[in-house]
Amino acid sequence: MTNLRSMAWTKSQEIALGFVYWLTFLLALEPGNIARALDLGFTPAWDKEVLRIVGASLLGATSTPLLLALMRHFPIEGGKLWRHATIHSLGGAGIAFGLIAVSCLLAAWFKIGDSNLWDQIAANWLLLVFCIAGFTAIAHAVRFFRRAEANHRLLAQFQTAPSPPSFLSTVQVKARGHIVVLEIADIDWVETQGNYLALHTAGGAHLIRETLSSFEPKLNPQHFARIHRRALVALDRIRAVTPLANGDATVTLTNGAELKLSRLYREKLRAALDGK
Repeated sequence: MTNLRSMAWTKSQEIALGFVYWLTFLLALEPGNIARALDLGFTPAWDKEVLRIVGASLLGATSTPLLLALMRHFPIEGGKLWRHATIHSLGGAGIAFGLIAVSCLLAAWFKIGDSNLWDQIAANWLLLVFCIAGFTAIAHAVRFFRRAEANHRLLAQFQTAPSPPSFLSTVQVKARGHIVVLEIADIDWVETQGNYLALHTAGGAHLIRETLSSFEPKLNPQHFARIHRRALVALDRIRAVTPLANGDATVTLTNGAELKLSRLYREKLRAALDGK
């Protein structure tokens, strides 16, 4: 029911938009019609003129949903531009003919104006085709600018979106009195030693002056996990986790090293290993 109401409201908006367009178009033509009538010695009946303009605007407005449907299904753009332009031309010509036919039937029914179909086609068909083409052009222009605005907003969102965090890939360490670059991927596990961190690798341990709490966020959590308040380990170096009676566990690495896993970090390590 909600979808039906929403659709009906959309159609109502389209018809209201069409009424404003056709009313504006007819009012723009009316001064010329009145001037010609006065030159011929005819005094317009203002009540009938108002009724005729409002009625013609309402009649023209009924074609708005059809014109907008043509625009949505056959947009004049891309590789099918000429094909869709031809469809719009034929559709506009047919809609203009239909509007004239219906207006003649209403004129005969209410006995207002000329109800001769062929006279009305000769007098107004090209004018209606021009009016329909103008509405179609405006609708396509609005669609183009709306899409351009939406793309601009989307681009702005991507440009302002926070970039993913960057993690350390290397770290500088001292080795034999020289500063060397150590690959993070070479680290098996890390432990605190006083005011230093010991980075254990296959080639030995390297000390850096940093705390574990400040070093851990610099490492990719998909590759490293805390196992103790004083240690963290590379996930791909873990060979086995053996539970102990007190709730703690022993983590055995691929190089044979055995590390203590505190029960406070068991669930976090399990989640990290499951997500790896």
